[in-house]
Amino acid sequence: MTPTPVSDLNHSAAFATTVFLSRFAPEEAKIVQPYIEQLFGALQNGHSFIRLNDAQAAELQQAGKIVGGSGNTPLVLQGRRLFLGRLWQLEHDLAKEIKRLATAETEAVDWLQAAQNLADWFGSAGSNGQRDAAALALLQPFMLITGGPGTGKTTTVAKLLGLICANSRSSLPRISLAAPTGKAAAHMAKALHRALDGFALADGIKRHLQQLEGQTVHRLLKLRPPQMLPAFDKHSPLPLDILVVDEASMLDISLLLQLLRALPDGCRVIFLGDPYQLPSVGVGAVLSALVQPTILDGKTHQELSGYLPQHGFTVSEDAPPLSKNTAHLSVSHRFGADSGIGCLARAVLAGEAEEAWAQFARFPDDLELGSGTFGQQAVKLYGLHEAYWQAVDKGDVALAYGHAADVVVLTAWRQDAEAFNQAYTDYLRRQARANGVLPYFAGQIIMISRNDYTLDLFNGDIGLIMPSAKQQDTLAAYFPIADGFKEVAISRLPEFETAFAMTVHKSQGSEYREVWLLPPSVPQNTESEAEGDALAGLNNALLYTGITRARNRFVFWGGQSELVAAVHTRKKRQTALKEMLEAVFRED
Repeated sequence: MTPTPVSDLNHSAAFATTVFLSRFAPEEAKIVQPYIEQLFGALQNGHSFIRLNDAQAAELQQAGKIVGGSGNTPLVLQGRRLFLGRLWQLEHDLAKEIKRLATAETEAVDWLQAAQNLADWFGSAGSNGQRDAAALALLQPFMLITGGPGTGKTTTVAKLLGLICANSRSSLPRISLAAPTGKAAAHMAKALHRALDGFALADGIKRHLQQLEGQTVHRLLKLRPPQMLPAFDKHSPLPLDILVVDEASMLDISLLLQLLRALPDGCRVIFLGDPYQLPSVGVGAVLSALVQPTILDGKTHQELSGYLPQHGFTVSEDAPPLSKNTAHLSVSHRFGADSGIGCLARAVLAGEAEEAWAQFARFPDDLELGSGTFGQQAVKLYGLHEAYWQAVDKGDVALAYGHAADVVVLTAWRQDAEAFNQAYTDYLRRQARANGVLPYFAGQIIMISRNDYTLDLFNGDIGLIMPSAKQQDTLAAYFPIADGFKEVAISRLPEFETAFAMTVHKSQGSEYREVWLLPPSVPQNTESEAEGDALAGLNNALLYTGITRARNRFVFWGGQSELVAAVHTRKKRQTALKEMLEAVFRED
């Protein structure tokens, strides 16, 4: 069945809304009808409002029964920004929750012990930024620690948790690690456990932190279909003292609001992420809206200087809200000046298209340009997957899962990922690894596309189809867990799709040895902005995100014109969260 175009869905939703409004304000509904359709189109593209000119704003002021200045009407008009009432309320309520958590009291710092731990744990070269971030976060109940790949966000938070635990005068704090996807949550937990071996912690604290495991935000809140209402909320808060959330750029405003509402007063919140990555699939661009240069007010500077007088932060008595709650890590310990991936990523972020293109000639071992059809790409990928298929033939799930990350194919469009997966599966049939009878086969990489709370499987989780260890001559799906892999009967799986290739969006929170990035297979649709991200072409954030999924090698399957256009194309989400935060912090 052909899916309904996004524009048709937007039109249907706008039409239904207009019909509903016409029942109690027919004349006003005629005025707002064209704006409602624009709002639903903007919503599909992640924007929380649309901008108007003076004439349009004046026109909408004549529809007072529908358009107001706060969340009490179906539409909200503030200056020349027009919101759906629900979206205005979501951003406003989110700003309130952030203020509640950011203005809570924290335990007084034992400055002598903190100073000693900071000196002992951050003595290596290039760690001053991490040290300053952890020291500042020790004071703050709400903290954003940002940075690109390899800048040490997880290492910093591991040491920060050590600082907080060492500073605790009572029992050790209750801590949860969460992320928007299962892959990101598992990656964070593993990275944190590794980081704990890199510095000297008291045995009790180290054991406490080693027991932490990552989970999805959905699982933490116990969101249940069909209404997706959480088991934890402001009336039944999570039993937590500290919450660490990785890959915060992937959070949309609705999910983040549910999460923050479920946190008790005084719970510390630590967000980790890269504000230059793709924003959430849903509405908003939370991390980029919150992040700003670090500026300390006089009080925070005085407190921090008590145990870290050499900190490198700016101080001002006119510091904006949350400027003392942000620290950006800029020194990459993975991608230095001799890294092709690092140099390419930095050129893309800087908008230097010609410099970005030049890196492919400068670093031929790290960067490659490719061309060819899906069929030709499939043949080449199969050759690079030799170690993977050998592990599959041995029935070694752990070894196969490890080699599945040797090379991954990322696409800008979902339909291109589907087309590549089909081409690769067709080639596997010619190699007698797949057949046309069953929709699954040994060695198939799959991605869950629908949450299943009973099986503890979530949208975006990656698994392998392999011979069953429980039933001879039968295939089963295997998914990584803390102590190995769990086997799930294929008949019990929720909806899944083949995932030798996936979209860049789906890859967030993961790392791979080699990444292939495929630009859109046809020129970008001129109406793609109206159609939504599904038909949008390459842009700066998507290109940067794809590049930074690679650890060792990046292959761009396109030409110079496509790369240059992507570097220069920046799409900024329309969100009022920053302004709303400024407003709520001015309130008494």
